[in-house]
Amino acid sequence: MLPMRRSYGVLLLLLAVLMPGALAGCSQESARVQQAVSYYYLGDYPQAEKVLAPLTEKKNQNYVLNNCRYGSAALAAGNLNHAEQAFMRAYRVMNAVNVNTGSHVLGAVILYDGFKVWKGQPFERAMAHYYLGLIFLIKGEYNNARAAFANSLFRLRQYANPNSKLPAAQRYARVESDFTLGYFGLGVCYLHLKDTNLARANFNRAVQLNPALGPIVERLYDPKVNTLVFVDYGFGPRRRSKGWYGEQTVFTPAPWQVGPIPPIQAWVNNHAVAGVSASAMVNTLALAQDKRWLTMNTIRETKAVLGTGLMAGGLIAADSGSHNNNGTVALAGLGAAALGAALAASSHADTRYWQMLPWTVYVLPLALRQGYNRIEINVAGSSVPPFTINYTGPKYRVLYVRLR
Repeated sequence: MLPMRRSYGVLLLLLAVLMPGALAGCSQESARVQQAVSYYYLGDYPQAEKVLAPLTEKKNQNYVLNNCRYGSAALAAGNLNHAEQAFMRAYRVMNAVNVNTGSHVLGAVILYDGFKVWKGQPFERAMAHYYLGLIFLIKGEYNNARAAFANSLFRLRQYANPNSKLPAAQRYARVESDFTLGYFGLGVCYLHLKDTNLARANFNRAVQLNPALGPIVERLYDPKVNTLVFVDYGFGPRRRSKGWYGEQTVFTPAPWQVGPIPPIQAWVNNHAVAGVSASAMVNTLALAQDKRWLTMNTIRETKAVLGTGLMAGGLIAADSGSHNNNGTVALAGLGAAALGAALAASSHADTRYWQMLPWTVYVLPLALRQGYNRIEINVAGSSVPPFTINYTGPKYRVLYVRLR
């Protein structure tokens, strides 16, 4: 029995040690994605877009995620049509009803939740819908933009507690309080669709959730304001695993670890733009902290506990069977321990996330003169080179800027 015990012992040791690493390796980003993310963080958006392009057509579990990544890079690079196509592909799958059913769910529960098609946490879905709405705003397609912004709020409303005794509006407020961006976007759409009542209602909701936005909203009604600039700043939360087997997933850093969102400064033709410093519309670090959205954690934690129990019980049975020269009990114990090792290893968390999300989005209403206008934007020392806009009027302009 001794050689057999040693053989099974080595096998069990390999299962217990190597399987978590193997499953973790499955969840790691490909070298191509890592390269693209590096380019993006360095501000080389065209190169990031180029590296990600081949991944956008691959119909695998990362299809939505890779299109969101590509959309971010294309938008920052100024390729509006490419960005629209990518976010539209992501939009269709995120809103499909037949995704992550059957074998995908079974594989996620029994094996590894990274087998599911990535659709993002609700705040990631909301941001994907926001970007699609922003692209339509830039193109002047206000009805399409309205639909996308409305869906950005719906992605969060789905996670309001249906059993709460609070009125629906208050339940929704709890999950939307950090996403005034959606209401603001709706207000802009209705303003340009000449529905002043709905425009004011959505702007009022945005200001109710974030009173600091009052001056920004009022500037939109100034007839001299003819340009709206959406500014991405910083980087959003990073997702990682924790726990003995990596069975839990957390987003870092938390908002209290980085401090308040800094004010923004803007200049047009060397004149400071007043009243826009507190125009931040979202805090993705705060949105990521809502634990209700990490729906697979309980399943993974249960698998980790059961797996550990099986391993411990199996090893005890194997040792007892070996001590009493009972090969059947020893083999059964080793089998149970191996099953426990596999179950515990399969509890490793899916740590995929959208690396290109910003920390926040500022909105700058500007009054540009006819002809060339020099614009400068700065947040806490982060800026882009001054750029020039040739405003020929009377069309309303919507612009996007990505600060590093």
